[in-house]
Amino acid sequence: MRIILVHGYKASPTTGFFPWLERELRARGFDVVMPVLPNPEEPDRDAWTEALVDVVAPLTEQTIIVGHSLGGAAALRMLEAAEARSTPHAMVLISTPWMIKDERFRGFFYSEFDFEVLMWRAAKFVVIHAQNDTIIPVDHGKRYAAVLHAKLVTPETGEHFQGTEYPIILDEILKIAEEPVVYAPGKSLDDDYTDIR
Repeated sequence: MRIILVHGYKASPTTGFFPWLERELRARGFDVVMPVLPNPEEPDRDAWTEALVDVVAPLTEQTIIVGHSLGGAAALRMLEAAEARSTPHAMVLISTPWMIKDERFRGFFYSEFDFEVLMWRAAKFVVIHAQNDTIIPVDHGKRYAAVLHAKLVTPETGEHFQGTEYPIILDEILKIAEEPVVYAPGKSLDDDYTDIR
């Protein structure tokens, strides 16, 4: 299974918990992809989306996408835009902002996500958001969980998950990777074309 780790603002694949998480996932046999997003000090929605699509597409049922903070918003934009051969297994959003009014990030939020479409672009969603996050309040995570019909994980501590190790993140990724996709759209319908050669 392939796991895509998407960093956020002023970050990279070599900062925060990403190096630790990469090691832990690779040790368990996962293929880990960690795109380097352009100009993380001055993020641009279109540039980030294009970079993600270029590196990770096409998406398959063996893909789990994990986005931290602004990287979660970028991952959702990528999920809207990327070619998918099948529905990705899961998306995990960590401390992802619902909306930031700061002009520097306006591009990520000036058009609303199409949640009616997005909720079908991954088989499962998990939202991890600490209750004591003072950068992006936990209410942002609760809103994502509601519209995406996601599993919501709200530990009391963790703040904005800017430290180096968070077993709760690893545990939730491992749990979602093990969960089978029980329902696939159209699976219960008869296939009228089985006799065609």
